[in-house]
Amino acid sequence: MTRRAGASRKLCVPRAGNGRETAGSGWRGGKGKGAGGPTFSFLIGRVAAIFFPVAPAWRRNWVPPMFSERLKIRLNRFVRRALAAPRIHALPPLPPSRAPGEIWLFMACRDEALRLPAMLRHHFDLGVSRVILIDNGSTDDTLLIARRDPRIHIFQTDQTFAGNEIVWKEILLRRYGSGFWNLVLDADELFAYHGMDSLDLSGLACLLEDENVQAFPSIFVEMFSRKSPSRLRYVSGDDLLQTAPWFDSAPYVRVPYRPVFAMPGSTFVYMGGTRTRVFGGEFGCSKVPFFKYSPCQFLRLGLHTLEGARFSSHQGAVLHFKYLQDFHEKVFREVRRNVHWNNASEYRTYAALLKENPDFSLWHPGARRYESWRSLAEAGLVF
Repeated sequence: MTRRAGASRKLCVPRAGNGRETAGSGWRGGKGKGAGGPTFSFLIGRVAAIFFPVAPAWRRNWVPPMFSERLKIRLNRFVRRALAAPRIHALPPLPPSRAPGEIWLFMACRDEALRLPAMLRHHFDLGVSRVILIDNGSTDDTLLIARRDPRIHIFQTDQTFAGNEIVWKEILLRRYGSGFWNLVLDADELFAYHGMDSLDLSGLACLLEDENVQAFPSIFVEMFSRKSPSRLRYVSGDDLLQTAPWFDSAPYVRVPYRPVFAMPGSTFVYMGGTRTRVFGGEFGCSKVPFFKYSPCQFLRLGLHTLEGARFSSHQGAVLHFKYLQDFHEKVFREVRRNVHWNNASEYRTYAALLKENPDFSLWHPGARRYESWRSLAEAGLVF
């Protein structure tokens, strides 16, 4: 990644738009499900009603609709944090004081022993100093792997994953990441960017500081093998990029993003990618994994974007390794658990294809093979 002048950005005027997190999001019938169900959503509405009570139209005209919606969203996140914080428990040793310039990785996971060793190794090699890992009831060797490394600090919670994951990360970012550049990823993701073979994460943060920005946007890239996922024999700790080195350079479409709050942020999100090609429908392909955190920022579900940060004119990539030999079992398990966004609609889409063609492959003649970050640069995905 070479240094260059950042492009000026015109901020969108906040308006209501599709894909917003509403006061009821995170519960049944909204953006997934979370602890408390409809009763909790009802509570948010009642609290908001204290500030904006039902009244005749001539008395309600003074309440700006968007301001009312923003208040509901802020109350939503505030109450979620208040409920989640007492249920997050740290396993000793606690993280030490953070030194200036250190890059910490924040992640939440459940039963990710298959991918975790390779994921951690990749990011330690890029310059991550410590990992804040939130475990959500793993029953495999995830905790055993994490405990082996003194740089990994483990927190546990028994809350429902969907809708609460971003809240857990937000709580720990407020405690350990405020004012620092942080990497926030899932256990099946690898961060990639221009020049990463000679530029570590601290160096990348310095370049972004020079650009006077606080967020480094990335495109979400699915990685896959030529074989069907069911025929793979990946061994925990092996190089993920050797097992699933293929990716799609298209189709990715920029869709305008209308922020909820009057704060700087991205003006678009990517849609499309491999999942749209294989499964049909609309899938988001934007993520913001690397940013300088401030409590005033608003982190969207899944960190597909955030508000309250100036975005870099450069772009990285998040390489996603979902399609290994455990894909089939995980899909049907998550459909049964039904705790993910929109009643696990994404997993239900996967399940429909698996029932029709259990040995499906994501590979096609137009796929590109990953050799290094330069493969992504040649495809126009990182710059």
